[in-house]
Amino acid sequence: MAVESKRSPFIFKAMACLAGGLLVTWAATKVLDTYFDLTLLTDTKDWLLRAWSWLLSETPMPNWSLLMMIAILTCTLFVAIYFYRTTDGTNTELHEIERKIYKNNNPQFPQLTDNQTLLMEALAYHANFRKIANLDSICKLVSLSKLEVEDGLKQLQVKGLVKQKVTRGTFGATTFELTLAGKDYALERLELT
Repeated sequence: MAVESKRSPFIFKAMACLAGGLLVTWAATKVLDTYFDLTLLTDTKDWLLRAWSWLLSETPMPNWSLLMMIAILTCTLFVAIYFYRTTDGTNTELHEIERKIYKNNNPQFPQLTDNQTLLMEALAYHANFRKIANLDSICKLVSLSKLEVEDGLKQLQVKGLVKQKVTRGTFGATTFELTLAGKDYALERLELT
């Protein structure tokens, strides 16, 4: 049996890349010599030599150390601005998200159905604009029947979020308003201003 070659394909690839790189470098120098004016290269070399001699010149404080201090301070400023801009809004957004999750899971306030939430919003609207909340005005605002509104308001009274006021006399009326717990609920959960 013939012994198989232990040569790695990596060596062949490395040699091929090296040969290709040399070929491209040779072709590039020929093209540059033929078609382009290379005075820019000599001008750049002169400028770099002048900059190097300036950096090494003897002064009370070496120029290179002054340049390094300016570079360090500039980089520090850029890093500080970057971290300030990236963390500026994230902490407040995270805090707001945590606060909302806490409020949703907070057992301080009872869970309300959709109709009860609508009724609380309607009563908060009336309180916000200092309007009297009677059965008709609430029904118009939430687009529910009187029976659903009465039932929802009774449930909210049981939970201690709404109180009912009945006035007697010639112009007797039944009005509804939020209790202190109801106002707290409206401010916390409904996020009214």
